[in-house]
Amino acid sequence: MRTPVVLVHGWAGSAESWQPIRDSLDASAWDAVALRLPGSPGGDSGPGTVARAARQLVSVLEGLPAPAVLVGHSMGAQVTLVAHGLAPHLVHSEVVVDAAYAGDADSRQEMADWATAIEREGLPRVADFFASATVGLSHTDAGRVLDDLRATDPATIASYLRSEYVDPDAIGLGPATERVARARRHPVLSLHSTADSVRREASLFAPAGSVSELWEGHGHYLHLEDPRRFVRTLDAWREAQRADRSDSGGWGISSGSHRMPAAQR
Repeated sequence: MRTPVVLVHGWAGSAESWQPIRDSLDASAWDAVALRLPGSPGGDSGPGTVARAARQLVSVLEGLPAPAVLVGHSMGAQVTLVAHGLAPHLVHSEVVVDAAYAGDADSRQEMADWATAIEREGLPRVADFFASATVGLSHTDAGRVLDDLRATDPATIASYLRSEYVDPDAIGLGPATERVARARRHPVLSLHSTADSVRREASLFAPAGSVSELWEGHGHYLHLEDPRRFVRTLDAWREAQRADRSDSGGWGISSGSHRMPAAQR
């Protein structure tokens, strides 16, 4: 039976951003769904928040024939984290790509100020961030990311930013991330572009079998920089989960990966 996989895009992204990944997935092994978050291009109207997006994800999971692999990029990793805790019985495992969580607790005011500036001044207030984040992408792929940005209402961009780091139920800063991460019940594969991101992931509770991997030399959209490598990693993760469930012996997905320390399990 094919394994369901739900792909969750990041801040100011779109369901279409996952097309290079979907094109590379083996359709005989994977049943792929790209989630279209509220407020994203073509998505439902209304407030864009992580909590609302997580409820939407759970609703999608309820309609699938088997537990799904959740894949979240950046802000999308906050969505998969919350959904994992809400409905662990619907989750096979989780894959997070340069997750936008476990941030510094003292950055809340900075994020609040940034959200206010986006509301007042619009897309120019996020231009530098996305210019930096798309370094490493091809001209075509960077263009798609920026097209998604331009197609997203600045009010939605600001709303998601507040829901990530500022609102009372925001989970993007350290202590709040840790609290929600403790509700995870299935292994997590975390892929990172920086050692700091690896460190932040290692500070969180991780279920047994979780793996963290640093992709050196890659940027924030590492999955789009090398879709084939990303899909090979997903394939290996899927097979490793099968092996782990039938045999508790060791396994690895690449020389650059490592299991989380026992203290984090």
